[in-house]
Amino acid sequence: MPWGLAISWFWGMIECMKWFPFAILALLTIVFQTTVVQAMAIHSVWPNWMFILAVHYALWGPWPDAAMAAWTLGLIVDLFGGGRIGLNAFCFGGAAWAIMHLRQVMFRDHPMTQILVTLLFMLVVQGITGLYYCWDASAEVPWKSLGWSAFFTAVYTAAWAPYLHWPLIRMERWTGLRGTLDTMWR
Repeated sequence: MPWGLAISWFWGMIECMKWFPFAILALLTIVFQTTVVQAMAIHSVWPNWMFILAVHYALWGPWPDAAMAAWTLGLIVDLFGGGRIGLNAFCFGGAAWAIMHLRQVMFRDHPMTQILVTLLFMLVVQGITGLYYCWDASAEVPWKSLGWSAFFTAVYTAAWAPYLHWPLIRMERWTGLRGTLDTMWR
């Protein structure tokens, strides 16, 4: 690493994400996702807290670290979910890429923004994974029930978004993500 780059990094002029806190948050979130969240299921629909964490990193993290973090979270979901490996990783990474391109025109710390961004992109992720499983299935797939399940999963996930973004924004120094602690969060 050239000395100028090292000095810029030391003084915080170059944004970089802290990966150790990310690993701890990913581990805690997958543990909660596979235990506590499963108990909150309503007719086999439960929120996807891993996606909320991916949205948080996409809203606040530097490029390309946040996209890699979202891809990693999707891969973890694939490994623990029993589905096709890489499908959620691709979808989470693509959603993070799109969110990172749109985040400059959003009020990122407002709860309604967090709800709408999570809802929109969770609908897209659920739609892509649902279409893939329909295409991959050998038997007839009930489109109506699949669509409603995807919709309610997205709504349930979006409903949890502000409650999980709040502590994540409060941990901005620990995570290394540069947020704006607005007075509404204090």
